[in-house]
Amino acid sequence: MKKSATNLSRRAGLASLAGLALAAGLFAHAPAWAQARFTKPIRFIVPYPPGGPTDLTGRVFAERLSTILGTPVIVENKPGAQGVPAMQQFLQIPADGHAIYFGTLSTQVVFPVISAYRKQALPYDARKDVVPVSLMGGSALAFASSTKANIGSFKELIAAAKANPGKLNFGSDGIGSLTHLGGEMLNQMAGMQTVHIPYKGTAEFTQALISGDIQYACSGIVGLSTLQKSGKAKVLAIAGEHRSDLFPDVPTTGELGYPGLDLTSWFGVFMKAGTPKPYVDAVAKAIVQASLEPEVIQRLSAAGVTMGMSGTPEQFQTRLDTDFKRWSGVVEKAAIKFEN
Repeated sequence: MKKSATNLSRRAGLASLAGLALAAGLFAHAPAWAQARFTKPIRFIVPYPPGGPTDLTGRVFAERLSTILGTPVIVENKPGAQGVPAMQQFLQIPADGHAIYFGTLSTQVVFPVISAYRKQALPYDARKDVVPVSLMGGSALAFASSTKANIGSFKELIAAAKANPGKLNFGSDGIGSLTHLGGEMLNQMAGMQTVHIPYKGTAEFTQALISGDIQYACSGIVGLSTLQKSGKAKVLAIAGEHRSDLFPDVPTTGELGYPGLDLTSWFGVFMKAGTPKPYVDAVAKAIVQASLEPEVIQRLSAAGVTMGMSGTPEQFQTRLDTDFKRWSGVVEKAAIKFEN
């Protein structure tokens, strides 16, 4: 079983690389590449603190983009407030092709969707004030149960929840977070009813999972790997398109009958609206090129980052349109109650 699972993961990786090669081919004859001239360092605004897989992804790509584009790419971390201060700073920079923004599913889709749901206007338009350049990669979440809950599989989790409506608890690192919405999406797709318990950050809800105060959770793969190795939690399903190299024997939610339950938190690059198209295409092509490099793949895959997602600005735009529609539906249907 382990051998076949590993082969499955390897085939998925090869398919991703084939997709990247195709995307690279789409740029092969683009005259816009030759029209972009980088004459000064590129500012790379990252709305997260240093450390962790998100920041690591940005820094690995910044290093490679510096070489490929022939100009320094300088990372500027500006964490906090769901990326709002970082975006505001970014939008003050001229749209001359020398500034890029590191966005994620949470900052560019989920938070704007929730803000619209709560009728709380952001100081910018997440869909109009920036243009997508290319995805870099992503990190899928996974569903895991507390070892004290005696739930040994994803099917057992769903069966237990259906047999005991409103009795099972799942935790998250805050109302409206991806870990919260992942649990709500499972409830909607599986037709089950469980209770959401929000905590103040990942550390708190991880401790609740260990103690058994919550029976299950939707969380990041890297953190769950540590919990499973120590026998404090059991990973039940990977909520992504492909199995994880960290858990080659754990099936995906798609394999288990829920193909739409994809909770891959992607990382991507944006530029300010009005940036000349040659610069957008040049950066996109450089990202695809970096994504094909074995060293980049090795460094980020080891950190739990799914590679093979990069492509053209048009492909990224399609992904954004799909995600906005998808997450708007999840938030509306869940009828989430937010604290004022």
